Parts: sequence; C-alpha cells; structure tokens
Amino acid sequence: MLDNATLYINETKIKENTRILRTNLNDESKIIAVIKANGYGCDLVQSALLCERMGIDVLAVLSIDQAIELRKAGVKAPILLLGVTLHSNFKYLLEYDVIQAAVNYQYALDLAEFAKGQRKNIKVHIKVDTGLNRLGLKYHELDHIQSIFSMEGLDVEGIYSHFVASQSYDKDDLDFSKLQIERFNAVLDHLIISGINPRMTHMQNTPSILNFGDLGYSAVRCGMVLFGLFHPSQLEESKSMGYESVIEMRLRIAMIKEIKEGEYVGYGREFQAKKDMTIATISSGYVDGIMKTFTKSGGQVIVNGTKCSILGDIAMSQFMVDVTDVVCKPEDEVVLFGTDDQTIYDYIKHTGQTINELISHIRYSIPRIYVK
Repeated sequence: MLDNATLYINETKIKENTRILRTNLNDESKIIAVIKANGYGCDLVQSALLCERMGIDVLAVLSIDQAIELRKAGVKAPILLLGVTLHSNFKYLLEYDVIQAAVNYQYALDLAEFAKGQRKNIKVHIKVDTGLNRLGLKYHELDHIQSIFSMEGLDVEGIYSHFVASQSYDKDDLDFSKLQIERFNAVLDHLIISGINPRMTHMQNTPSILNFGDLGYSAVRCGMVLFGLFHPSQLEESKSMGYESVIEMRLRIAMIKEIKEGEYVGYGREFQAKKDMTIATISSGYVDGIMKTFTKSGGQVIVNGTKCSILGDIAMSQFMVDVTDVVCKPEDEVVLFGTDDQTIYDYIKHTGQTINELISHIRYSIPRIYVK
C-alpha cells in the first residue's frame, strides 16, 4: 500500500553511528540503548531488533507496555524500564523478565513485598537523584540506597543517575554537571566502602558523551546518538565526529489544481494569490506531527528537487504548496525533512521544536521503512 506519509530510516547510518560511539568509549563500557518515544521516532520494535543484531547490551524504554511489546516481538535482550510501573502491573515485570527502576525507597519496598509474595525476585536498577528532582532517591539517602541492595525479593543489577544540562557548555551548567558527577560518585564510593558491589553503573546520556567523553562507569545510557540526533549546541561537533541523522520524512501529493489571482487558500483565508498559480494538496497535517508553526515561519517542502512554499495554514490532515514552477503529478513524493537540502535541523528551526519534541510528535502509525 502507498502511504501519504512515510519515514525512511537508514540502517547503515545507525550502524555507523554506533561504531563511532564505540570508538569513543572505553573498551569495557557497555551500551544501554534508550529507545523510548517509539525508538526516537524510528519504530520501537524495529530499532530494538536492530540493536540486538548490533550487540547492544541492554535496551531501555519508559513503560511496561513498551517492554511487553518488545518481548512479544521476540526481543531477548535485557530491558530496563526508566519510568514507574503501576503497582497493579508489577506482575508483568516478572512475567516478561523486565528490569524496573527503583525510583524511591517506598517503591523499592513495594516491589520487594510483591516479589516475596510470588516467591521470586524482581530485577531493579536504583535511580539516584543528583539534581534533576524528577525520579530517584536523593543522593544523600545513603542508608536507604544501601538497604535496597539487601532487600529480600529484589535483585539489584545496577544503579544510575541522570544529568540535568549535559548538552550545555555554559560555565554554570558545566559546574552543575560536575557536581552531579561528584554526588553520584560519592554514592558509589559509599557502597564500595560498605562492601557492596554496585554492579552496572550508568549516568551518561548522549550529550554528556560528547561533552565529557567516557566517565568510566560500567555503561553509557544513550539513544539520540544512535540515530544521529543531537542538541543544536552539539551539532557541529557531532558532524565533525562523523555522526549522521538517519531519519527522512516524505509525503505525497494528493491533488494538483489551478487557482486564479485573488483566490484564497486554506482555512482562515490566510493566503491570497497575487497571480494565477498551480497548487498541490498534500494529505498530511498536524495529526502527523507537522506543526502549524512550520508555515507561519516560512517553511518549505521539496517537490522533485525544488523547494516549494506552503500556502496558508496547515490543517489537521492536509496542506497546500505552490508548485507553479514545478513539473509534478499526484502521488509524487514530497520531502519534509531529512535530506541535505532540508535537514531535520533546518526543519526544527522553522517549527521551534527541539529534536526530542519533533520525534515525539510524529504520528506512531506512520510507516517506518528501514533502508540500507
């Protein structure tokens, strides 16, 4: 079936990005591939299976439903849940062999109590809050952190933290990142002095790897780097290292029509033709994640190699473009982003989104096709 919108994912580039990542890590460092948000827009299951083929050590997702989807798709790799699993769903952690983040002391007690009732152990990684103030035990809760390691019903396989602003090169942000590292290291030192093996330790996300190099923990926990996605502050550095974005989004022309000077296009009569024009209707819109801000800031799409302006407003499922000077026909492909002429970063300059917002907003049901 021909689709109105398709994402093409370059598998070769993912493999090359992963190779580059490995060359910038210590030989013994493991990789935890974060594939939340539908595999950073690249499809949860397909990205997971590719990660397995590449020898990635652990997969990380946000929720139990994502983990179950992966297990049902045949994924065998260890899966770490970074978010909270509701108490009513604890049983699935055991049923599908999933590692749960222990996000505070009471939550760890609840996990342990449930597991003991099942006469089994739930695997956990302890989340340490070093400054983000989202999930995790505070870094100074040393007694509670230490006691989780000995809780009956839990198998503590690791401990981790998360940076607040590791993409920033601002001095204050750098100082805070260094403070977070010191806090996490102090927790690890306390455990080791107490005779406890922390097992897998991890703190670094994609931005921190570029910013600090490998800090020497057991593993890095990253997702964006695999798909060549970076904060704009690190874009030039990532390019110089050889990383490339792997995502291209293409749409299709639904219809072409002629309009006369003075006619309006789209809702709200926001565009009025100053001359006779040829326009193409594209059957995609903000339901697909194409932001209305894209047209308001002068965004363009590429039709058969020519940049074409969007006319009027972007609607829920359709928008129109000026193809007056372009040879085209219905079903021709239209590039939204992902080529050298219109990169994903060019696109978000117009939409005002971050990279993470963009890949999160793309409709999940749009087909993702992996190409080599």
